[in-house]
Amino acid sequence: MRNWTPQTLYDLKPWVFIVVGALLGVGMMLWSLWDGLWTVWRGLLCLGGAGAAIVGGATLQMRQDYRAKSKWRRDAPP
Repeated sequence: MRNWTPQTLYDLKPWVFIVVGALLGVGMMLWSLWDGLWTVWRGLLCLGGAGAAIVGGATLQMRQDYRAKSKWRRDAPP
């Protein structure tokens, strides 16, 4: 079966979510601290950034767990 995405892109996607989410969350917090007030949009962008980072981390963890339990991985010679 042919892969839908190249392996490097597949491996990189969760890290992109984590990095972009962290930058967005921290950036919105710093911007709000600099201005001295929270706006609705900054709050939503901070929440979205935190959500993206969480999704990226969960994706990495699920892939690690799946690979550890994979039949192909267990049957492979050491």
